[in-house]
Amino acid sequence: MRRRALEIGLPLAAVAILAVILYNATLVDRRPPSVTRVALSAPAGDQHTGQTLTAIDVEFSEPVRTASVETRFTITPHVAGAVRWDGQRTLIFTPSQRLPAATAFEVAIDAGYEDLAGNAATAAMEPWAFETAGPPTVAAFSPVGTDVPVDATVQVTFDRLMATSAVEQAISITPRTAYRASWSQQVLTLTFDSALSFGTTYDVTVGMGATDTDGSHLVAPFTSRFSTVAAGLSVLSTAPANGVSGANPHGSIAVFFDAPIDPASAADALVITPPIDGSTAVVELPEDEPVPAPSESPSPSQAPAGRALVFTPNAALPAHTTYAVTLRPVVRSLAASGQVAAGRTWTFTTGQASTSAQNQVVFLTARGGVRNLWLMNPDGSNPRQLTSSLSPIVGYDITIDGQTIAYSAGGTVRVVRVDGGDERTLTGAGRFEYGPVFAPDGRSLIVGRRGTDGTDQGWWLVPVPGLGSGDERRLLADGAPAVGSSKVSGDGPGTTAGGSPWAPRAAFDSDGAIVLLAAADGTLQLIDLSSPIATSARLNLTATSVPSWSSSSQAFLVAATSATQPTSGVWMVRPSGAANRLLDGAGPIATGGQGALGALRAALGAPESLHVAYLASEGAAPIVLTSGTDLSDRTPVFSPNGQEILFVRVPSGDPGGSAGIWVVGPDGRQLRQLTRDGAEPRWLP
Repeated sequence: MRRRALEIGLPLAAVAILAVILYNATLVDRRPPSVTRVALSAPAGDQHTGQTLTAIDVEFSEPVRTASVETRFTITPHVAGAVRWDGQRTLIFTPSQRLPAATAFEVAIDAGYEDLAGNAATAAMEPWAFETAGPPTVAAFSPVGTDVPVDATVQVTFDRLMATSAVEQAISITPRTAYRASWSQQVLTLTFDSALSFGTTYDVTVGMGATDTDGSHLVAPFTSRFSTVAAGLSVLSTAPANGVSGANPHGSIAVFFDAPIDPASAADALVITPPIDGSTAVVELPEDEPVPAPSESPSPSQAPAGRALVFTPNAALPAHTTYAVTLRPVVRSLAASGQVAAGRTWTFTTGQASTSAQNQVVFLTARGGVRNLWLMNPDGSNPRQLTSSLSPIVGYDITIDGQTIAYSAGGTVRVVRVDGGDERTLTGAGRFEYGPVFAPDGRSLIVGRRGTDGTDQGWWLVPVPGLGSGDERRLLADGAPAVGSSKVSGDGPGTTAGGSPWAPRAAFDSDGAIVLLAAADGTLQLIDLSSPIATSARLNLTATSVPSWSSSSQAFLVAATSATQPTSGVWMVRPSGAANRLLDGAGPIATGGQGALGALRAALGAPESLHVAYLASEGAAPIVLTSGTDLSDRTPVFSPNGQEILFVRVPSGDPGGSAGIWVVGPDGRQLRQLTRDGAEPRWLP
């Protein structure tokens, strides 16, 4: 019986082993690979039309033996190129040269290519056809014909996406008319800086230099013609300015007129696209001009009316969005109702709110329509507007952490976070204030103060709203800047090397206990804040620049003159009041790491032209880094690592103008221009 059981058991074991072998055999991959998708890396309109610089991607159903595919891949007509792989499932063929335009191609792979298991495709890939695009063309143009409104915009629609800068450079308009260009996909819009002339015929030409994104040119110039209608209140400017990019998303939209306007006519005067919820008001912008005594005040009926039409959005605008603003030709003069301002359209593109200004360059510029604070990367890229004052900003400071800004505009100091939130007004009623400077802890500010009647009220240390506490402290009884900052226009850093009279004019030591302050007349005062009542000591120096603090020297640096040395020089002032002259030069003085200095030196033979000089240490000989008689340098600032110096250049014949912000290495190399405008830059750590 036992023996029979064994005889039966042996066949059963063999059957079990055989079942395992058969089960495993069914798991072996025996399916051949296949092509699942062919695509162009740079399509032009549809999946079978490509740009001339396209690559071709071929995807397989599974990983393949790449060599078995490459030997079987063909493109007809033949094109030399390189093959690379994304993993082992996607072949990427990149032609060695631009493909010929308007040409049909077929891509094929012969049978026999293998997967990793060695299974060979028994059938060839079905040939895949595509055609390269021909030259770009203008698909539509407007306006055309006659009786075109003088506030019209031109739209040029291409048959594909274009290289925007190449197209813009290829545009010409006769009669010559200033305009700004903006894009929406393949549609180019030309918005004129001012209304077109009445009864005038305009020719708009797109030259053969216009290319698509593939680099293909128009085969012939395109020209279209239109004529405006035949045939005062004027618009002075707008904010944001026409065509500006990087506008503050927290800002208002404003139109400034040359005379008071009728509020009733302005209620629906602005049309904004895309639409924005908000409110419109007619206002008179604040000016820091002396207010007449009460007996001389005009009666309410004689009070000045508003010259600015301001639209305030209900919420911050989305970043990187282009808006078109149209002023309808309906705004009437308040004094002469028959005078109507011509309509106009302009565009602006918002920037992105910044959470910090650290390792960024902050500067003043009027590129947005009004002189405001802007922020950019250290290489000049990504400029965006930080503040949105409708009066020109003439002085500012930022806390060391890059989070909070204090600025003065129209005689009012305001404090705002760098992201545009929590803006607060520091200046109270009945006064004008200038030159804000943060204490090292960011909780208080030094400001120069005038009464609204123009009286000099000196310099004060005041708590920052929401951050500081306690009472304000008077530091000096007089020496505040004169009123009149609201009349400033443009980007210029000031007519002297010392800069604007309303810019910050004080510097703290690292502990915030000692201040060196340059009064409006240049008088230098050393102020001790360590006791409840501030005490000051006047130095026998007259400042020609804003003071700065050198952490490496534990001393103040300032450009100044003295009774015995009337030419401007760089002076070191100790907190004790001891002062010694380091070298001839003008300021402000830049301080870098390990005692390096940056100053301004007069050019040989041209004393009115100043250039940046570098001192490796306080006792080293200065090395002049820039040259030329057509440009003069201003406001040097070190980069946080001390390896570059940032500065402003001004035209020698126009010291109140700006030739942009520049940067140079301490050896005079790598001189480069970051902007074409701007003043008073700072490179924050």
